[in-house]
Order: sequence, then structure tokens, then C-alpha cells
Amino acid sequence: MKIEPTKEQYKELLLLVLLGSWVRGGVADMRGEYSKEMDELEEYLLGEAKNFDLDDLVEHFEGHIVPSDKLSKEYEEIMEEYNDDEFWIQLSRRLGQRDFERTISEEEERHMKDNNGWFPERVHELYKEYDKEFEKHGIDRLEIKEN
Repeated sequence: MKIEPTKEQYKELLLLVLLGSWVRGGVADMRGEYSKEMDELEEYLLGEAKNFDLDDLVEHFEGHIVPSDKLSKEYEEIMEEYNDDEFWIQLSRRLGQRDFERTISEEEERHMKDNNGWFPERVHELYKEYDKEFEKHGIDRLEIKEN
């Protein structure tokens, strides 16, 4: 396979690979795994920067081609924004599902069984309540209470 991206497309491809590598590498670390192929692909793509006159995106370190500080900062900002958004989404969803499961009706249980575990519409209202709460107050009113 031969692809011929534009300079802009190459940079986007590089960002996609680095972001994917960050996520996949994080999961692999948690599992105690390592992907040599992933590292080799990343380094190969970084090595192509010179062909797109984007040498400022890479540097050489201990015999390897690595993202430059400029490129690292760019994808780290993207990941930081993504992680922040994902935190709020997951928090709303998990609390909404918890509240739903605490108050589920027999009809809703049947709905879930008949629909491969899909939550009924009511759960989305719970998500929206938490979304509004966190948008307005952040975690300021989130408390752990002892039973």
C-alpha cells in the first residue's frame, strides 16, 4: 500500500498515531504488556517528517526518532482536553446509571432484557441532571457520605 498525504494530512496522521499510541500504550502498561510493533510504526512515521519539511516535529534521542517538544505539547494538550471531557462524561454516566439501578422498575427491567441491556430513556434524564450539576458546580457539591 502506498499513500501520499499532503503535508497537513501527514501532520494529522502523526497526531492520530501519537494519540493512539498514548492510549494504547497506557492500557498496555496497565496490563504489563509491550508492543514493539507500535513503537516501530510510531518511529517510522516520525522518520517521514523530513519528507514533508516538518523536521521541527521530531528530534533524535538516544538513537531514536521521537516527537519534538513542540509536537509533544500539541498532542498532550489534545489528550488533556479529551481526558477532562471524558472525566465529566464518565462521572455523569456512572452516577446516572447508579441512580437508575437503585430505582429501576419491573417494566424497565423487561425493557433492558428485551433490548440487549440498553437502558431506557429515563437514564438519559439522569445523565442530564448530573451534566447540569457538574457544569454549574463542578465537584464542589459532590460528597461521600457514610451510611
